[in-house]
Amino acid sequence: MRTLQSATVAALATGALALTGVLGTAGAAGAAPAKTADTARAAFSDPTGPPVYGSRKVWKTVNHRLYADGDSRLLGKLYAGVYYSVSCWKYGESVTAEGTTNNVWILARNGSGVWGYSSAIYFSGDKYANLPSTAKC
Repeated sequence: MRTLQSATVAALATGALALTGVLGTAGAAGAAPAKTADTARAAFSDPTGPPVYGSRKVWKTVNHRLYADGDSRLLGKLYAGVYYSVSCWKYGESVTAEGTTNNVWILARNGSGVWGYSSAIYFSGDKYANLPSTAKC
């Protein structure tokens, strides 16, 4: 697993908070998802950010977060009916909504160009928002 190098750490999109010391390391099986360099990139408005796999429509407005869990920093919202660029999917905190439980989160770029995670429940398509298994973050 890659670790975040302090030399590659810039400011978050807000420019107010550095990521040094915020990220954890990989834990034991069954532990909360590790907050790694891959997820940390989500906070950057970096035009050279993660590769874009395509776009996916959000069918209901959903929170857009720094990590794949409901307790992480809120970056904003993805709005119903809008297509957003997506990069990959990953397993994170389980979410139950609209009669469905899923632990898949989609790395998407919001309208401000910031990458972050939202529960796949709110994206059109299958439980992975129709991203292939090879598009795992």
